[in-house]
Amino acid sequence: MINYQKLINKTEDYIEDNLTEKITLDMLAKNLNISKYYYHHIFSKNNNETIKELITRVKMERSAVYLVVNKSIPITDIALKYGYSDLSSYNKAFKKFFKVCPTKYRKARNDKQ
Repeated sequence: MINYQKLINKTEDYIEDNLTEKITLDMLAKNLNISKYYYHHIFSKNNNETIKELITRVKMERSAVYLVVNKSIPITDIALKYGYSDLSSYNKAFKKFFKVCPTKYRKARNDKQ
């Protein structure tokens, strides 16, 4: 039996190490050397968010920090860096997560500094 906290830690480590990739359930399960069905089962049973939501949350949180710290880097470059295929899909995901578009988020955070 796999330790649930170890599974979450390894999952988050994998996501952190592969932020530029489109991460799938297969990739996460393979990283843990378990079947994707078993991985999905134990993850779903013990978590309030889906695997996709976890991946999105980690990418959004990391990209938001990068967005504010690296003011001169275009948002399109940040979108690509965090595994989004284009600016539009990144903007949509960012706005859904933070309730504000990346441009306004960056400006609001920089205005506070």
